[in-house]
Order: sequence, then C-alpha cells, then structure tokens
Amino acid sequence: MQKKEIVLTLGLLAEKGACDRGIEEFKRWYPNGHATLTEVLRKLQILANTALYPLKYVNYAKWLFDNYPPTQEPLVLTELTEKVIIHNGNIDIKSSIDGERFIIGNGDVNIEDDVNLTGWVIIQAKNVKGQNITLYDFADISAAETIKATNIAAHGNAGIWAGKTIDAENIAAHGLAGIWAEKINTQNIMDGDRTRIHGDINLIQPSSN
Repeated sequence: MQKKEIVLTLGLLAEKGACDRGIEEFKRWYPNGHATLTEVLRKLQILANTALYPLKYVNYAKWLFDNYPPTQEPLVLTELTEKVIIHNGNIDIKSSIDGERFIIGNGDVNIEDDVNLTGWVIIQAKNVKGQNITLYDFADISAAETIKATNIAAHGNAGIWAGKTIDAENIAAHGLAGIWAEKINTQNIMDGDRTRIHGDINLIQPSSN
C-alpha cells in the first residue's frame, strides 16, 4: 500500500533549508505555492529526461530524498527506456544496463544476479544489495549507508562508494577502478597495487562449517 502522500509548500521547503534557486523553481512550477512530493518528483524526472544537462534536476531529487521518507511501492526495472529514473522507494534492477543512465532511489536498490553495469551508469540509493555486483567503464554506485553482496568487482574507471559499510565475501578493483567505504568487511580482497580499495578493512576468516 502506498504511504500517505506528502504535500510540499514554500514554507516547508524553506524550513528544510532548500536553496534559493530551488525555491524559485518551485514557485515557477507551482504558482499556487504547493504540490505533492510525487508530483514534484515526476516533474523532475520529466525535466531530467529532456534536459541536455540533467544533473540539476537529479540533485533536486536527491535533496528531497534526504529530507523526506519513501512513499512509493517498489519499482521493478526489467528494461530501461528512459535516461533518468527517479523513484521514491525501493528499486529492483533485473537486467543489465549500458550507456548514460541515472537511477536515483530513496530506499534500497537490489541488483539481480548476472546484471552488469557498463558505460556511464550512475546508481544512488540508501542501500545497495545483490549476489554479484559488477561494474565496468565509468559506472558508479553510491550508497548512503551500506552495500552488501557475495561478490563485488569494479573494472576500468568504475567506482563503488558506501557511506558506512561494504559487506562482501570477495571484493576486487581492477585498472583505475576504486572502492570506498568507512568500513569494509570481506574474506578476500584483490587490489593489485593496494591503492584502489579504501576504508577500514576487516578481513574475516571463512567459516569452517
């Protein structure tokens, strides 16, 4: 069941510390001074998909996610038809993604097994999880809190970031790829020149069971 809708107003946005430019945009989009969070996020997704430089609208959405809770049912992505996906809830990614794509979620992102991320794919969420998480080229995953998987590998110039912890049995960074977290819990780590994986690394002994 979808959670109760949140209504945004100029006063609420100001109280939360919205930037002057964001408030001016909101006034222009909604002259009556109010709109639901879902309406605003839908508009941001439309604008991001039609703009030459979508990052401004993506950043507006990220700010809203930092200040308001999830309200939407999980989104299942089996085929990506848009460049930018903005979803106020959990996201399940069930197919590989290539090209320039932004996927921004306010919750958990679950990456199905055998899904590869290549090109300029950017995924941002609270938490990211999966069996095998593999990135190529300039793909990037950012989790505000945790990333959990059995195997994590970054190739080329890919980047994987977690604000708190990364938990995985096997972690590898190849080429110029980088992996960062405050705490990394793993059994096996592959970092050829020992400069590509950063954090407080906790090497766990495999279970004998």
